[in-house]
Amino acid sequence: MYSLAVLVAIIFLIAVFAGPISFALTFIPGDGTNRKMIRRVPILVLTFMGLVVCTQLIIVSVPLLGKIVALFGLATTYLALRREFFRNFTIRNALRRRGIGGGSSRGNDGHGPAGQH
Repeated sequence: MYSLAVLVAIIFLIAVFAGPISFALTFIPGDGTNRKMIRRVPILVLTFMGLVVCTQLIIVSVPLLGKIVALFGLATTYLALRREFFRNFTIRNALRRRGIGGGSSRGNDGHGPAGQH
């Protein structure tokens, strides 16, 4: 029973701390390639472990507190990955590049009150 308790504690510690630690690592300044690699490797390892453990906690039947911890872990790992690797990505800009989604009408394209004449 002791080893089971230790295993559960390790799983929950990974779920709780992997995301916030990797998010905190994104604030370390580094402009050079070596500094970026030194920062990104632990971020990738922690986010991978956090994603695996948190998705397993969401899929497996655990109590509500376990699901809340898993959602917290997923949210913080998402924020860490987004901050480190996809800073300039927005869904709106990606859709605009593909010609999907809106922009504003300038009045000369047939849409809106000025383009109806």
